[in-house]
Amino acid sequence: MSGQNPKLETPNAKPAAWPPVTCLCPTYGRFERLRDAVACFLLQDYPGERRLLIFNDARSPITVGARRAVPVSVINTPTRFATLGHKRQALLEAAQTALVAHWDDDDLYLPWHITQAVSALHGAVGASGAKPGAAWWGLGVRECFEVRGPCHNVFEGQMLFDRERALQLGGYPPRISGQAGALLGKFKNAGELHTWNPADRDISYVYRWADGLHHISGSGDNRASHDGFGEKNRDFGAGEPLIPSRNPMLWARARLARQFRQVAMGVLGLTEDAVAIRDRLRLAIEPELRRTEVHHFAPQ
Repeated sequence: MSGQNPKLETPNAKPAAWPPVTCLCPTYGRFERLRDAVACFLLQDYPGERRLLIFNDARSPITVGARRAVPVSVINTPTRFATLGHKRQALLEAAQTALVAHWDDDDLYLPWHITQAVSALHGAVGASGAKPGAAWWGLGVRECFEVRGPCHNVFEGQMLFDRERALQLGGYPPRISGQAGALLGKFKNAGELHTWNPADRDISYVYRWADGLHHISGSGDNRASHDGFGEKNRDFGAGEPLIPSRNPMLWARARLARQFRQVAMGVLGLTEDAVAIRDRLRLAIEPELRRTEVHHFAPQ
């Protein structure tokens, strides 16, 4: 087991063969925000096989829609789960890869997220779960949000772990709120959770808040929280596909360009790594710049 390391650390223990990873994404009534999560997944730089598995329990089914093959699947059920814990557990059981990762539908995962998490877990002897100890906090609506941080706290949405070991530990409890933290605690109590404190340039997660959505985590583990989530999150997509484009990668870059610029501008003054973060994000949006220098980029 490897505990929290106060020293800034960049995981670099690359496996000889990158293992397949399934990202688990529960969703309900957040169609436009889910599109952001899908775009974040498509722009990941992970060299191995990866798949995004979405579980939608709204009455309105979701289709992927991309004309080119993409590693994104949706399970639709018209009957809402009793708790978010039940839905997360169904995703865990439906996945078919040894490694799985959280992929919340309302947050931003920066392009190096999966690669860094797999590297960290691979380099941690005896660990079956990994989670970085820092994230950025995005406050405000999607079109214009403020970045704060780095924030050092739980943010379970960054977890990556061994699927079979999670099932052995009992998986997600049937709770409305706090189910992810409970599973994280099981890995920790088993002495199998690796956490690390990434350098600012390597922080890969933007936790969004005060963004106009209803969050279960802000209402507590109670039935009123569950019901309120369903009543207030009512964006079901009106029958549109998730990826309304013949070219999913171009769509993903266009979808996230403004938000990545907001992150790049937001970290200015918060970290000495601002230029490095800015350039990494621009390379994700404009990959042709890999053949040229990018340090002259000024966020717009």
